[in-house]
Amino acid sequence: MFNFKENISLAVNGLRSNKMRALLTMLGIIIGISSVITIVTVGDSMTKSITDVFNDMGANSVQLYIIDRPDENGNTNWSRPYQEEDYISDEMIDQFLEAFGDRVACWAVSESVGYGQAINGHNKAEARIQGVNANALGINNIDIIAGHDLNEREVSGEKSVAVISDKFVEDLFPGLPVHEALGKEIKLQLSQGTYTFTVVGVYQYEVSGMAAMMGAGSVTTNIFIPVGVAKDMSRDTDSVTSVYDGYYAMQIKGNETVTDSKAFTEEIDNYFNNKLYRSNKYVMVRAESMDSMIGEMTSSLDMIKLAISIIAAISLLVGGIGVMNIMLVSVTERTREIGTRKALGAKNIAIRVQFIVESMIICLFGGVIGVILGTTLGRLGSTLLGAPGWPSVSIVLIAVGFSMGIGVFFGYYPANKAAKLDPIEALRYE
Repeated sequence: MFNFKENISLAVNGLRSNKMRALLTMLGIIIGISSVITIVTVGDSMTKSITDVFNDMGANSVQLYIIDRPDENGNTNWSRPYQEEDYISDEMIDQFLEAFGDRVACWAVSESVGYGQAINGHNKAEARIQGVNANALGINNIDIIAGHDLNEREVSGEKSVAVISDKFVEDLFPGLPVHEALGKEIKLQLSQGTYTFTVVGVYQYEVSGMAAMMGAGSVTTNIFIPVGVAKDMSRDTDSVTSVYDGYYAMQIKGNETVTDSKAFTEEIDNYFNNKLYRSNKYVMVRAESMDSMIGEMTSSLDMIKLAISIIAAISLLVGGIGVMNIMLVSVTERTREIGTRKALGAKNIAIRVQFIVESMIICLFGGVIGVILGTTLGRLGSTLLGAPGWPSVSIVLIAVGFSMGIGVFFGYYPANKAAKLDPIEALRYE
């Protein structure tokens, strides 16, 4: 134990006497460890943020969308464009609700119109215009803080009404309480023209992800309008050759009676494909539960995180080679010292342990600095993404342990070389 403590003391004194060389030696270890910890922390933050978004939609949410149906040989005609009869129609939705209505809490279809801008004097607000059905916002847990969600009368009558965000109100009417925005008219300038809507509801805009990174300035939020109005606006766009009455996708949320989301999803899939799309030779429907989508997304992010971490860890290998190189230099510089110790009775194992401990100390210090730097950068990066997080204890312990392992692995060869030096030749070394 005394010799081990003495070796640590010798290693620390050696680092103090060659501070710059020691720092440069540690640099590869520091960069590698900090990069891995930063990537894992930010990756975990992104995974948590995306998972929270999907969880907000509810575990019983099902995403339904149309896909090309393969023929009996398993081939798919990718070149065939979708036709009117391929889309999910209002009649299909009515039939579905008649069959599943007692288990459906809410459902939503949408039509994306594009981006627009509203101007009020010197103030302007950016918006993404989305057409939705009645009472559709609840499926995404969007909180109405003033007015109401689009109702059946407004949607079926294709009224020029809109639900906007409190952020939109803040940008367009600074200082105006959100409830006073109800009944106001807003003019949206789009590429296909200018449209006027009356505000009937205001929802609370949640700042997260990229919006949090942007900080100041005008943030683009969604404006929700009746889906029929949205389709009429889309038809006004020159670039759109045909806009059908049906829908490409549909989102469904089961109520509290749905206890098995997987079985519920399979039922919906079978109902659409075996009944509503049974006679369609080219198109079928795919239903995916939020649970499965979360699993797929998490798996994909984990694979990306692992791949990037492996690339970052290559710098650890480079750092290890740097440690080996500097230890070989140290052995050469201290040849006479090694000879003196051997002449005084030091065994080969004592010399070997001395240089291995010195190598481990270098890597340990580099690992600790890398952990501190990686934790700081990881915290900063995850905060900018809107989901502040800290690295897990396990990744910190693995990083420190790995750095010390590098010290043993790359320090053994120089240490072994030092241990095998002939004491007489070492004492003669100049």
